Amino acid sequence: MSRINFKVDAILSYKKFSHKCCVRNISLTGLFLVTDKDVQEGENVTVTVIVESESTAGQIVLQCKVTRRDKDGVGLEFTEMPLDSYMFLRNIVAYNYGDFNTIDQEYCRHLASRKIKTPGE
Repeated sequence: MSRINFKVDAILSYKKFSHKCCVRNISLTGLFLVTDKDVQEGENVTVTVIVESESTAGQIVLQCKVTRRDKDGVGLEFTEMPLDSYMFLRNIVAYNYGDFNTIDQEYCRHLASRKIKTPGE
């Protein structure tokens, strides 16, 4: 997935704490969060990305799984995302990447590669 450098504030919520930190980069399927909090691989967290500029303001609430940890922070994969958050994120990524078609095609390929669960599975 195409990633964009995207330096904005975020709130990492994990177990019983919430911690302000910074997004380093983001795609439609994950992000890297700069944090010194001891969050381990495999853990589930909630991240609220705070987007504020002259033309845009909003929050993207993301359910994530920690996929990697290094000295600077954690790599996260999105596990759940409300439709309005997806649309907001898609517009941010595509606008900053400069090509809406490429971003949409990548996400369609990503969805096609995942097993879609049927109700009751």
